[in-house]
Amino acid sequence: MKDQEQKPKNKKLLTYYLILGACILIIAAIAVAVTLSVTLGGDDMVLDDPDQSVDGDTDDDDNTDDDDDVEDTTGDTTFLMPVDEVNAVNSYGFYHNTTLDKYYLHTGIDFAGDVGDEVYAALDGTVESITSDPVLMGTTITLSHENGLKTTYTFVDAAEGLAVGDTVEKGDVIATVAEAMGQEYKDGAHLHFEVFLNDEAVDPETYLDIDSK
Repeated sequence: MKDQEQKPKNKKLLTYYLILGACILIIAAIAVAVTLSVTLGGDDMVLDDPDQSVDGDTDDDDNTDDDDDVEDTTGDTTFLMPVDEVNAVNSYGFYHNTTLDKYYLHTGIDFAGDVGDEVYAALDGTVESITSDPVLMGTTITLSHENGLKTTYTFVDAAEGLAVGDTVEKGDVIATVAEAMGQEYKDGAHLHFEVFLNDEAVDPETYLDIDSK
């Protein structure tokens, strides 16, 4: 009787282990399949990156070509000399001011001349301001131009009828040389000419061909 009772128990135990083994094999197979899927998918993503990079480089190259084909619309930046007689007595940079008897940064060029000499607009532009300082700088005319440029003309008498907001062309008479006064009166009659790029004073000789005059 004991042997007969033991046999069913052994069969049940064997069946249990077979089922357990099958479950383990199924789980292992699923795990392998998932691992392979992730690995292959990751490889595909890595392979896609070079293609994307190439496409990006191609776009950059195309953009570069497009930039090369863009027409230059920066406008005319060739300056006209603001006076007929070019006699530059003081240049841009540190210099000794004889009126004040001191050294400081001279932010323009002084063109010596006679009272009444005509002063010309160096570029096409718009009259931004006409200011008068009877103590130090006399009358100053400021013209605004394209590309962030401005020019100023100091120690002048503004041309009759010239007003803020007026449009002027390169070569238009905008003023005449006046008597120097204030901080440069000992230099005699002259035009003090300055150039500003994005509101920063720059050397006017960058834009004026003084050596050829």
